[in-house]
Amino acid sequence: MLTDIQTRKLTKLFHLYDTNGDGVLVQQDFIALATRLAEFHQEGQSSPHHTQILTHLQHDWLCLCAAADQNCDARITLEEWLAYYTQVLDDMKQYASRVIALVTLLFDAFDQDNDGQISEQEWVSLLAVFNVQPIYARSIFINLDVNQDDCLSQDEVLTLIHDFFYINEPSAPANFMFGPY
Repeated sequence: MLTDIQTRKLTKLFHLYDTNGDGVLVQQDFIALATRLAEFHQEGQSSPHHTQILTHLQHDWLCLCAAADQNCDARITLEEWLAYYTQVLDDMKQYASRVIALVTLLFDAFDQDNDGQISEQEWVSLLAVFNVQPIYARSIFINLDVNQDDCLSQDEVLTLIHDFFYINEPSAPANFMFGPY
């Protein structure tokens, strides 16, 4: 069972995936997200980053539909999304294959200078793909960078995403990694 804080954070995440803002998720939302990621890098749709992320997001869509689409209409409502994430968060194997794998792909895609770190600008760019305004993205980064070294390592990002999904402390920095919820 999701806590109130988890429900609010997952609702925020649902709206980030809902690229056209119609209140339901469809396969095109996942494809549009992958396309935005490719456009960010000014890469063609056949680039390695785009292909890997598109493949992962398409698989996420299939897993989501198989587990959550209760009425088989190929449209995922917020309620179905929350039910799905209740399952994912209760199963570390699913969490690793869906969440950790995607975060690792995104980290690699947005680590533009391949230094193994995400800078503030790289973080702002990542959140822009999800339509988070730069003013929020900069303040989010500052709060996430708890050791104040002006970058986030992959381990730090993986810890933050874990905390985003599992920590129920309202003031935890990871709660706001995608903006206010």
